[in-house]
Amino acid sequence: MPDTVPLPSAVALPARRRPPAEAAGPPGVPGVRLWAPAPGVVVALAPADAVLGTPDAVRRLRPEEYRSAAGMAGWRAREHLAGRALLRLLLADVAGEKDACAPVIPEPAGRPRLPGSPDTGVSVSHSGPYAAAAVAAGLDVGVDVQVPREPSAALLRRCCAPGTAARLASLPPERAALAFARIWTVQEACVKARGTGLAGAPWRVRAGPGGRAGTWGTLRWRRAPWPGAGAGPVALACAFGPPEAHPAPPADAPRGHRIPAPRSS
Repeated sequence: MPDTVPLPSAVALPARRRPPAEAAGPPGVPGVRLWAPAPGVVVALAPADAVLGTPDAVRRLRPEEYRSAAGMAGWRAREHLAGRALLRLLLADVAGEKDACAPVIPEPAGRPRLPGSPDTGVSVSHSGPYAAAAVAAGLDVGVDVQVPREPSAALLRRCCAPGTAARLASLPPERAALAFARIWTVQEACVKARGTGLAGAPWRVRAGPGGRAGTWGTLRWRRAPWPGAGAGPVALACAFGPPEAHPAPPADAPRGHRIPAPRSS
């Protein structure tokens, strides 16, 4: 792993807290924001560089996470480590040190799990300069963050209802980018909560760019109450619901690279 992201020595553990619906994040990490979209569900959003520059955030990263990052491109390695470090910081803040230092194992479709705490749902996302993480007690959870990027006509047709696609196509590029990011974060959060990823065909989740909340099957989804973060707009959504058996991929699940989705995780 590049020496720009060192593994620092241990420092004091932050006090465990139960955040209100909106709050500043754990102490010592500049720019972290906490959001509680439902009882037992907590989401953190932070600048990735601030997370990686804070010893108390990075100190819980495990050797296998550094080994995974070592095989990635530099930008991707930083995103990976920032997301995992933020997740561990959030676990320490709301669940305790044992879970914060435990192995996080990806399922076959990529959803992270805590084998030692199977009733705790966790999720990680990153986009551009931001990392996001979610923890849920007794629930499946998915979180997605997106820095707005102008969508292609193909993405609008694929991911939006026809009327919504037409409206977004008529907007100025900056407004269309933010509106589509608000849609895609909901869609991605839902399939991440179900552990299917893109194979779950996120475009089947019908969510317009307006509104703060909705449902998809047994999942509930919420959009973050903030219009932006840091220096510019950002979209953030969380989905959560009772654990259930993973369904078979829909008939129109992607095979190969037909229409690329926005880059995120």
